[in-house]
Amino acid sequence: MNETRSTKQRLRIHFTRDETLKFIGHLDMARTWQRIARRADLPLAYSEGFNPQPRLTFAAALQVGCTSDHEELDMVLSPACEIEAVKAQLDRALPAGMKVISIVEMLYNAPALQMQLIATEFEITVEGAETIGLLNERVPQFNAAQEVMRERRGKLYNLRPLVQTLTLEPAQADRVVIRSRLQATQAGTGRPDELAAALGLDPVAVKIKRTQLIFLDKTN
Repeated sequence: MNETRSTKQRLRIHFTRDETLKFIGHLDMARTWQRIARRADLPLAYSEGFNPQPRLTFAAALQVGCTSDHEELDMVLSPACEIEAVKAQLDRALPAGMKVISIVEMLYNAPALQMQLIATEFEITVEGAETIGLLNERVPQFNAAQEVMRERRGKLYNLRPLVQTLTLEPAQADRVVIRSRLQATQAGTGRPDELAAALGLDPVAVKIKRTQLIFLDKTN
């Protein structure tokens, strides 16, 4: 059977995650959204075949330990529902620490979220006068470098070209914020925790928040 607009609806959901959810991994977050859809009594569509899977697709996994102001997922419903009703039902079903910002209906055959993602923006909040002083040297050194070698899954790679921008805001008291834009494509993805480590920081001791997902094309 052809999947037509009359029976299938693709919704793009922009949501946030705060400190209470920062240790939930990507697979657990996917399962959490399945439970949310059931609690909200939404007609979540499933794939066909011997092992049907719910039609939920995330733009990008969020590293464990990070919060986020910008998460996006595509949810397929069958039959179609009124967006206002979906928003109200989700608001009642969401766990503490999560908030839906917006819901937009997409063309059913619009490009996949992961294929449209090109970059992510993060802020890293650092405390401590001594560390802040060191960052005043380390951030310019990182920007001037051609190579910043890191290891991922037992293989060396150059982190530097994956960091598109890196800036250090003026310190306020004993607190400073590092802002970065990281490449996020099939050719390579920069991770904020590895950037923090490359700057001599303990990723566990700093606060890392994703502030923006950057897409190639945000139209339907």
